[in-house]
Amino acid sequence: MVTRYWTVPILGYHRVGEPKGDHVPTVTPESFQKQLAFLVRRRYAVLPLETCIEQMVQGAALPRYSAVITFDDGYEETASIAAPLLQRFGFPATVFVTPGEVGLPGFMSWDQLRALAQDGFAVGSHTMHHTYLPLVSREHMQLELVESKQILERQIGRPVRYLSYPVGGFTPVVQQLAREAGYHGACTTNRGTSKHAQDIFALRRIKMTERDQHPLLLRVKLSGYYDFFRRLEQPA
Repeated sequence: MVTRYWTVPILGYHRVGEPKGDHVPTVTPESFQKQLAFLVRRRYAVLPLETCIEQMVQGAALPRYSAVITFDDGYEETASIAAPLLQRFGFPATVFVTPGEVGLPGFMSWDQLRALAQDGFAVGSHTMHHTYLPLVSREHMQLELVESKQILERQIGRPVRYLSYPVGGFTPVVQQLAREAGYHGACTTNRGTSKHAQDIFALRRIKMTERDQHPLLLRVKLSGYYDFFRRLEQPA
């Protein structure tokens, strides 16, 4: 899974759709399709996040050309635009959802989320209220982690094993509470303590944007060495 320099690229998307002029990183459907087609042309094995983490725990090697696809926030376009394209290419993905935002304008409904789960997409927690965990009390952290997991599991009828920290924020206490809540792993942004190691409760991801339709930039981001060259943000 991890060598001294190489790690499986975990791609982090937010919204796939037409730009709305807000702060949300958005990739147009055309660019998203080009990115997926690039993975096909380069013969990448697109793996479920669960497989990636299991292999990491076991110390097993993964294909040199492999990648993982994730989405944060649970925007409506993830269900209506991104999911059909992923299905067309036969690619799995994990969608991290904030239960407190389900059904709000611009976000998926519970019916859409249940349909995604039934179609084979993995659903993870993005906390209960998209809370930046390092700034709240231990009791509040526990509530955000436990309640979101329980509600998602009840709504989709499937285990929720993985977590994405809002804005990538975590501390050792947050990691400990995530383990205690029953999560099997967690994703961050580009936060960590070492460029050469991956903690399954601090899995770094690569933010995908509209610029990433350029083949050269895609090759760099998907090379497995991208973390080595970008500035590492510290946890918290």
